[in-house]
Amino acid sequence: MDLGKRAGFYAFGWLAKLVATLWMSTCRVTEFGREIEHAYLRQNPGRGLLYASWHRGLFFVIYWYRNQNVVSIASASQDGELAAQAARRFGWITARGSSSRGGRQAFREMAALVGQGYKGGLVADAPRGPRFVSKPGIIYLAKRTGLPIIPVIWSADRCWQLNSWDRTIIPKPFARIVALYAQNSIMVPADASRQQCEAYRQQLDHTLNYIMYQTDRFFTTPHVTDPRQVKVPQPVPLP
Repeated sequence: MDLGKRAGFYAFGWLAKLVATLWMSTCRVTEFGREIEHAYLRQNPGRGLLYASWHRGLFFVIYWYRNQNVVSIASASQDGELAAQAARRFGWITARGSSSRGGRQAFREMAALVGQGYKGGLVADAPRGPRFVSKPGIIYLAKRTGLPIIPVIWSADRCWQLNSWDRTIIPKPFARIVALYAQNSIMVPADASRQQCEAYRQQLDHTLNYIMYQTDRFFTTPHVTDPRQVKVPQPVPLP
């Protein structure tokens, strides 16, 4: 990458931080179920953990977990470089790679860091979908490190939705945002077979889609004060 392009990416990262910080400061965030994270960290001081979400919510997730040294993987593409620059400005640690370029090295780098006690976060359907279908990488990362996966999803009462592969959502200024953690984490045994890993991957998909349905309908369901009160039909309808 030439110097001019590198400088442009660097400037984009700082501009993205400035705009997002001013933007998100107008929003009100309410969290539900985060006690699963707090309880794990109290019981396992110095241990890492893993978060999983869908790519559609990446905009807010980067801001939400700012300045916590969370480790993630960013694509080795130019789009990935833009995301990586923005994430780094918010205090994230990014390993660069994808399924086609440097993916194994990035995976090993992330595994080493979360093994040292860092938190790790992955948008499970990245980098190009299909949306709401997780890749197996986070399951094998959990298997390798022995760390739990905590699924988490957010939504907003007012947001824009882009016509992109992941249907990216961006909260509008002064929106109310709800973030919901799954009731249970997902633990993948070190001796899990490939078939068992696939079952855990499907469990992750179901859990993320389940709480996505609840958060998406929280603000429009009458007499509901907690997204976990939203009843979810089976199979879970996808947006």
